[in-house]
Amino acid sequence: MRSIRENRKNQKPVFLIALSMVLFGIICFTCFGTIRAQAAGESSTTYKYYTSIQIIPGQTLSDIAGIYMTDDYKDTSEYIEEVCTINHVFPDDIHEGEYLTVPYYSAEYLK
Repeated sequence: MRSIRENRKNQKPVFLIALSMVLFGIICFTCFGTIRAQAAGESSTTYKYYTSIQIIPGQTLSDIAGIYMTDDYKDTSEYIEEVCTINHVFPDDIHEGEYLTVPYYSAEYLK
């Protein structure tokens, strides 16, 4: 029969190897998770810009929203509300030939 001391000596290396593997797994998971999160964050960066447009005959704010609105807005009414606020107008108070400042988002950084 083996003594208790001999059994513990044999179990110690197995325990250290198992502990090392668990720690290695945790470190790898943390590192790769951080790298993936950073990569995802960088690819979704958008910048807000403004441009001036001239209203053409028959054009509505909904038409303008269809051209310039991106997924950064909840819906068309939110975009139209922002356009009206920027230009100090009411939705029914736009006329052909007038100029409006409209917001848009782009992934490209303009200097």
